[in-house]
Amino acid sequence: MSFSSNSVIAKARAVFGQSLTYEDYARLASRKTVSDVCAGLKQTPRYSSALAEANPGTIRRGQLEALLRRAVFDIFDSFHRFDFTESKGFFKYIIMRLEIEQILLALQGVSGGGSDWYIANLPSFLENISGIDLAALGKAKSLPEAAEILRGSEYFKAIGELLVSSAETRNLDIGECERRLYTQYYMRMLKAADRDYKGMERKEIRRLILRGIDMKNVVTLYRYSKIFGEDAQDASKKLIGFKYRLSGENIERLANMQNASQIAAELEKLGYRLDGVTPPTVELLTERVNLGYLKRALRLSQSSSAVYFALTECLDTELKNIKTIIEGVRYGLDDKAILDILVV
Repeated sequence: MSFSSNSVIAKARAVFGQSLTYEDYARLASRKTVSDVCAGLKQTPRYSSALAEANPGTIRRGQLEALLRRAVFDIFDSFHRFDFTESKGFFKYIIMRLEIEQILLALQGVSGGGSDWYIANLPSFLENISGIDLAALGKAKSLPEAAEILRGSEYFKAIGELLVSSAETRNLDIGECERRLYTQYYMRMLKAADRDYKGMERKEIRRLILRGIDMKNVVTLYRYSKIFGEDAQDASKKLIGFKYRLSGENIERLANMQNASQIAAELEKLGYRLDGVTPPTVELLTERVNLGYLKRALRLSQSSSAVYFALTECLDTELKNIKTIIEGVRYGLDDKAILDILVV
């Protein structure tokens, strides 16, 4: 292993070492207001610098979340500037995922006839690095107009047809937009893994990516089969088209499962182990299964790119947990109820 690879792994593990602990989450969940949560985050090693100038008394939820997202982005920007290994290439996928998140939020606003919240909370740092005019996208008056703003980008190839056709139906299938955009995202990452890596390292990176897709697909399968009453064949059409251990037979069985406990038992047979008690929802189950594997990769892998990728996913989960705490505090949930729905 090269000196550069060792440096990336050491830096990634040091960053991971500053992750919020369960005790940190508990302290944040016990706060009574969003301002109190902000004040608590200012005391953590990860976010103290990013929130140094933030005024807890006046900050809005959207502003706080944008600052936290910027703090995590800056971590990977620092990797990007000193990293001379293959893992440097993963930086572009961080930007791509941020763009996809914002495109979906903007389209929801445009489709619903109100995008003021999106414009007010658009992360300014992303406007400076994105190849998409995200502010213009959020201000679009119609979905065909949004399609024209995306025209020429890779995202238009994925969802342009849906946006244009929605003018006739006046009904945008945001779930299908999400599926197509993330299919494109994962396809590019998997192609890069095949192109840039060899042997066991390629296998390890593909496994990390594909296991995450499997977990997303389990959630999608459950939602469409149980909530919308679709059979396995129809529900499977809503899945991202890359799989690791979800064969047609497994999909059929999972589509017939009634709850998280049954799905947990089936996933364990496929090698997807949960550390701890089965949570009440399939979403929490799959996210916790995937997080456990990512943490093991961070601790044990000797591939700088695998460690880097695992870190990006773990920090994304941390941000989601903080957002869950903020929402829980806003709606007056008690701290135990909030902690029960975190991905830890």
